[in-house]
Amino acid sequence: MSETHDIQSLKELSDGDLALRAENIADIMDGHGAFQEPRSRWAPTGDQLREEAQLVKQASHAARLDPTKESERVAAREKLIQTIRYCCQCIVMYATYTKDPGELDTIGVDRTHKTPRNWALKIPEKFHRFKATHGKESGSVKFHVNSWEGKASVELQFTYGPPDQESSWQRLMVSNYCHFTHNGLEAARRAFFRSRLINNAGIGPWSDVVELIIL
Repeated sequence: MSETHDIQSLKELSDGDLALRAENIADIMDGHGAFQEPRSRWAPTGDQLREEAQLVKQASHAARLDPTKESERVAAREKLIQTIRYCCQCIVMYATYTKDPGELDTIGVDRTHKTPRNWALKIPEKFHRFKATHGKESGSVKFHVNSWEGKASVELQFTYGPPDQESSWQRLMVSNYCHFTHNGLEAARRAFFRSRLINNAGIGPWSDVVELIIL
């Protein structure tokens, strides 16, 4: 059975990056309709994912101090990746139930794309989905863009000033994923965000500007 989401890319992450990705997915799950009650007994929870992410961090640290614990580190990683795979399967069922294929892009794991043989690299198109929502901590913001074909990076910019003043925009971060989080923004400020996709063919147009009051 083919994977709908790119689980292989998770296996290539470092222990720390894998744990961080799992924690970001857990934050998404907390407010996602696919993981609300009533839910299947086998469906993972956000808290379960956070616990397993913590175990990966602990096992990674232990293996650095004692190489004989390497097998425990590997086992912790495999368990966490398997749980994320279950999360993706839940999203597939939810997308089928709601008849909304767009839900496949809402779990924080990129979808698996099969590249056609005659596929040619093109300048990216404008994001049709770009969202900014509050994170769990003060000054934290979670971002979500739609998925894309091929290898590319998302450039995110922000400004506290008038969004129509081009000189006020500053680069905030670059991400290779559809879901990402940024911490450390100034609380109680109105901020504006925009994003665009960059690949080897060029730079795509900016998304629509999103406004958010930082908590």
